[in-house]
Amino acid sequence: MHSAPEAAPALQAGAPGADAPVIEDTGTAFSHGYIVFMFFVCFAFSYIDRQVVSILVQPLKASLLLSDTQIGLLQGATFTLCYATAGVFVARLVDRSNRVRLSAACVAIWAISTAMCGTAGSFGELLVWRAGTAIAEAALSPAALSIFSDMFPPRKVTRASSVFMLGPYIGGGVALLGGGALLGWMDQPAMAGWLARQGLQPWQVVFFLVGLPGLALAALVLATIREPARRGLPAAQGAAGAAPPIGEVLRELFVRNRFCLPYFFGYVALILLFYSHAAWFPTLLIRSFGLSASAVGKLTGPVYMIGGMAGVVSASLFVGKVDDRDALRKVLRIACGAAALLVPAACAAPLAPAMWLSLALYGLCAYAASIVMALAPVPLQIAIPNRMRGRAVALLVFLTNAISGGLGPFAVGAINEGLGHPKAGLAIALAIVGTAAAAASALLYFIAARRAGGGIEGAR
Repeated sequence: MHSAPEAAPALQAGAPGADAPVIEDTGTAFSHGYIVFMFFVCFAFSYIDRQVVSILVQPLKASLLLSDTQIGLLQGATFTLCYATAGVFVARLVDRSNRVRLSAACVAIWAISTAMCGTAGSFGELLVWRAGTAIAEAALSPAALSIFSDMFPPRKVTRASSVFMLGPYIGGGVALLGGGALLGWMDQPAMAGWLARQGLQPWQVVFFLVGLPGLALAALVLATIREPARRGLPAAQGAAGAAPPIGEVLRELFVRNRFCLPYFFGYVALILLFYSHAAWFPTLLIRSFGLSASAVGKLTGPVYMIGGMAGVVSASLFVGKVDDRDALRKVLRIACGAAALLVPAACAAPLAPAMWLSLALYGLCAYAASIVMALAPVPLQIAIPNRMRGRAVALLVFLTNAISGGLGPFAVGAINEGLGHPKAGLAIALAIVGTAAAAASALLYFIAARRAGGGIEGAR
């Protein structure tokens, strides 16, 4: 189905194993589409399980007597640090083991951990189970993106990765809308009475209902998806050959591929804006326009989903049909353009005088950011050798979570407190952080695209 140059991007890049015979692709369009769809569903479920806490803040505080600081730890630093750190360690398994089995195991583990959150009777127990969810989720992205690299030639990797990257927007939206709907249903007198007789709180049932279906999903992945052959490797190595040491991976990323350093930190800057908006934009709407928390959820949830989905679809359309050797440069240029669009949108959205204008600009921010996010893994998928891709993706995930997840929301809060005006200060702080992050991202992606001017070969 694929010709030799199309089937082995790692060989084009002069990767180890360049003398090995190319493994022909025997999969069908339907089987490939099914695999991409299943990993997308897994990714969406991971974000449902990850973000459902945001709709359960008040019930958790009342039932477990939690403080805002503890809630912040559950959603922020603890989760992102566990997620980022675990990703670095499991990435070696991605590069040397059966990725389908690893993915299925992780889906099952995070499903159980999420459901067990419903049994927590203290902050400590809830923290342990949330850490379990974070650690298990860390393997999915590196494993799925590595698999896509072995299923598709470089020019088709973008489409598969874009579908996969719909997961955060679909999952995040479902968590907001679905979690709220479940709480509303369980607040009805008949249902509330039944729960009381069973000794259950509504928030516990929500954790059970969003967590347990993951076990069926894990079984389906294990039963219906076959591990694809790794491209660019001698046939004798198969799926269990030795992976290069981490030092070699770092040399491949930051010495041999000159575009990687600005590309990595361009994405870190973009995700800093993403985390800042996720943490503070709903609060901004509440303070600026006097909305209730439930009203904000109903408004921002659909805007977030529609903007994000439109951006992911647009990313695939913008890349379009491209020669394999030009795919890297084109992807980086499109990401640069989307980040540049974010600069005025991120500045204006928090400062808009009308609620609907602010929401519209927020949707534009979600649209532009999702284009960059959809394309983010593609350079690593098409330019990095096979046995290094899992750890390359994991390193990118680690940097974005460790730096952006902590620095972005903190910077907004610190600037807001420094300004000393709860209402106007938050808008100004979010505009400052968002505009600076978007501008830095656009500049760094521009540099990366220039360094990748000759395609995969030129980038090296």
